Amino acid sequence: MAVLLLGAVSDSRDERGQWPLPPPRGPWPETGTFLLHLCQDTSAEVWEWCAGGGAVTDEERWVIERTLASLPEVTSYGRRTPEEMLAIARQDHRVGDILTADLMREGYGGTLGRGDWRSPLRALADLPGVGAPIAYRDDFWWGKADVSVALCPETPIYGFTRPCEGRGRATDAEKEAVFDRIRRLPGIEKIYAEDPAHAAKARDHVSWQMPFGSDRLDDLPETFYIKLADPGAAARIEKAVAGMSGLAWAREVTPVAAP
Repeated sequence: MAVLLLGAVSDSRDERGQWPLPPPRGPWPETGTFLLHLCQDTSAEVWEWCAGGGAVTDEERWVIERTLASLPEVTSYGRRTPEEMLAIARQDHRVGDILTADLMREGYGGTLGRGDWRSPLRALADLPGVGAPIAYRDDFWWGKADVSVALCPETPIYGFTRPCEGRGRATDAEKEAVFDRIRRLPGIEKIYAEDPAHAAKARDHVSWQMPFGSDRLDDLPETFYIKLADPGAAARIEKAVAGMSGLAWAREVTPVAAP
């Protein structure tokens, strides 16, 4: 029996301590983060809004900041370094895993509260000096899990690395072996198992501006999401699963945290 089918519907451990659990029903976050890419001398070929305008000026920055301060949906904002821009941009499942800091430029970033973000994003996009505003809803798993362990998908793209090339989806035996290693460790509070269909829903929740859809589930992994009772358990998980077959990433354990 496939390990990802185990677990009760409730979001709690049953009398026998059976794991993994299915993903919680919610909540699905209504808050988010945003990036404001600014025009540069060479950015016209990337952002059509920058064509002929050159790099953002100090006067344009002043207007941008005044506009950000006036938008009720913007709960915080500030100038961001390329490294800080990168941390937010990596939420984009299309390109996040191939982005590096040298591809980014200084810009603005911040957080968004509940509401319809389309209007403020349009207002920002219309400002001189703005290349593109991009917003992400907060990830479904933030606050519900601390680390994740992804298994090989059928098709290793979107950042899935060499361990999965040419081999297909993780087998039931590989899933069972990885799960067994994790569940035996001390300091584990809960283990959730996410199937590709839920992964697609969670991915499109974050990338709401340009959703992927669910027509390519072979690209998505099955993933164990783990809530820790002891933060030190993350290192124990990494050591326990190191080198196991069927894992998607070269670094087996991925933190689940906001940028």
